[in-house]
Amino acid sequence: MPIREKIRPAVREIVGHLVANGFETYIVGGAVRDLLMDLTPKDYDIATAATPEDVRRVFGRRRSRIIGRRFRLVHVYAGSEIYEVSTFRRAPSEDERREHHDDDGVMIWRDNEYGTLEQDAERRDLTVNALYYDPVGGRGIIDMVGGVRDLEERRARAIGVAATRLEEDPVRMLRALKLVGQFDFHLDEDLEAALRARVDRIGLASQNRLFEELLKILATSRSLAVLEAFEAYGLLPHYWPKLASIWSTPVGERTRRLLAERDRCVATGGYSTSKALALATACLPYVISRLGGPSADDLWEHDPARDSGCRQVIQDFFHPFPVSRFFQARVRDMILLLPRLSQRLRLTRLARHPEYKYGRELYTLLGRVCDWPEERLEGCPQPDAAESAPTGPRPRRRGRRAPRKAGREVA
Repeated sequence: MPIREKIRPAVREIVGHLVANGFETYIVGGAVRDLLMDLTPKDYDIATAATPEDVRRVFGRRRSRIIGRRFRLVHVYAGSEIYEVSTFRRAPSEDERREHHDDDGVMIWRDNEYGTLEQDAERRDLTVNALYYDPVGGRGIIDMVGGVRDLEERRARAIGVAATRLEEDPVRMLRALKLVGQFDFHLDEDLEAALRARVDRIGLASQNRLFEELLKILATSRSLAVLEAFEAYGLLPHYWPKLASIWSTPVGERTRRLLAERDRCVATGGYSTSKALALATACLPYVISRLGGPSADDLWEHDPARDSGCRQVIQDFFHPFPVSRFFQARVRDMILLLPRLSQRLRLTRLARHPEYKYGRELYTLLGRVCDWPEERLEGCPQPDAAESAPTGPRPRRRGRRAPRKAGREVA
């Protein structure tokens, strides 16, 4: 099937509308890379010569919204989906990069200097992420940095000087190693040397951005492979200290087994892609080791006094990621369902719990990893039955639900 036919109609419509209004516009980045690898993109990023204000005028207030300070772009709404439209950028000067008086002028704190298509390609991180595609005209794939060849050879190569690229934005280290874990890429020699020498700089990036990257990693069916790449290249202790500290312990081994089984289930469509459930899966063996017995089989007895410490254990595991109280509460509730499911405590009532569906999935996944007998997994009501159970009057909805990012599941 030609690439053009694989692209969502809404994306072609947005690009076409901007082009019709006189603005050069293309699909860019990971979506183009995935299309060339015959994968279905989860997100589509659109790059254009139009400024954010131009994009807003083209689509109007009802269909678009300008967001961001560090990197201003526009969210364009298409039904229930959101697509990001960014203006072509050029590499900022040292003075333009500088955010604080003691900055070295290398790390990019703001990136809002607009430029041409060629300048936009030159300022991107990796060659395979600097590919453009014209879905409405006749230019097809636009490759100004050798990204197509690197893609064919499964090589992650920085554009320009690798060390400078990583110092400009340490998050680029994560993106390079995600290619290693997700798609079996290898790092170019210059990029590998620069990365190994700068792994400790990952802490300079915003913790919010690092947590967003963690959620993206856990949303894939290759989360364990990505984390293994982080560990192999020395990045894990600086990115996720607690996981690195237990990596070679029995608790770490159980964590890897649980993530491997989850990845397998996600790949076959047999496991939810809920962000909160992914976080619960990652921290479950650590929580059991702190609240239960010495092995993953030793779920603790349901005890409100012991359960009260669960949230703090979760915080410890994910430190320094800024996990919101919302996510912490959901992860805690899913995990605290497990001993009650194991002991068959008031299952009919338990089935009405708002996190029952995910708690049951987590319990089943743990049982597979621990080789529990089938009878231990039987007897829990099916999630469909739980969802249909009476839960009392629903609260009135106020206002309109915000659309979600294309290809992303809300938490």
